[in-house]
Amino acid sequence: MEKTKPAHMLDEKDRRILLELDTDASQTLKQVARKLHTSKEVVAYRIKQMEKNEIINFTAIYNSWKLGLIYFMIYVKFAHITEEKKQEIVDFVRAGRNFGWLALSEGTFDMMIGVHFSSAVDFETYRSELFSKFGRHFQRDSFAILTEGEAYPRQYIVTRKNPMRKVFKFTKPSEKEKLDTEDLRILKMLAENSRRPLTEVAKKLGMTERAVRYRKKLMEKKDVIVGYKLFMDSRKLGYTLFKCLIKLESANQKRFRDMLSYARQHPNVIYWEKTLGEWDIELHIEVSSLEEFYSIANDVRYKFSDVVRNFDTLLVTEDAPISENVT
Repeated sequence: MEKTKPAHMLDEKDRRILLELDTDASQTLKQVARKLHTSKEVVAYRIKQMEKNEIINFTAIYNSWKLGLIYFMIYVKFAHITEEKKQEIVDFVRAGRNFGWLALSEGTFDMMIGVHFSSAVDFETYRSELFSKFGRHFQRDSFAILTEGEAYPRQYIVTRKNPMRKVFKFTKPSEKEKLDTEDLRILKMLAENSRRPLTEVAKKLGMTERAVRYRKKLMEKKDVIVGYKLFMDSRKLGYTLFKCLIKLESANQKRFRDMLSYARQHPNVIYWEKTLGEWDIELHIEVSSLEEFYSIANDVRYKFSDVVRNFDTLLVTEDAPISENVT
């Protein structure tokens, strides 16, 4: 039996397992083991240890447009804030039925909130409630609508580089699919833990395994579920997450595509988002040092100097997983 390693001492095999699961978390232990030329028992043990150390959990990535949902972001800079009040705001946001993502950061803004709503009117109602309750503690705020979004496997976690990474299009203009209550309940459970056995999902939902498997495959076929991925606490591996807010000027479609291609190929870019608001593009970049981040940030500025007008950066100090609440 292998000895348990501290989270910060993961070896190359651990990291290859992470990349495999970040690319496709639905892979069986046998499939991963075959790629790593090891046994499925070794793979199972190492995954269990990383789960025990709270480094990883597994989620189903879904296209919110297919659910008839629009993804909104709110950014706030605190004023008159205490630790207790900040925690009260965090608890309020995370308890909301439409909660999607929350991050605390250093830089232009102190908090970023992601929420799903079916209309701008519903979002404005939520925003009004949030500001009515906590507006005194917001020195500055902004918001954006996510119009397109992609996630990528963390290629940087291994030494090899692959310019053809898998693309998870979690936000893409699409027609709403007709999903019933059972579909949404299955999707919710897969978003909570995509490696949960379907027998367990079926038992909890009072369905047959065959029915659950059929509905799952149908949601995959309709691109409701676009893939299965890790939520990884990269800080425990010595990495830092930055969010870059980029305002463009006179950018034609070619330059948008060029920037998208850059994001898809860069091993440290894990999210690319196109937004309607104060910024046009948002990048999530994970790095091992400040020097590495500045090198990447300057590379973006220089390569796209003809269209980049403003480039703001936020150092993410704490973030919560994308919510499993899809209803």
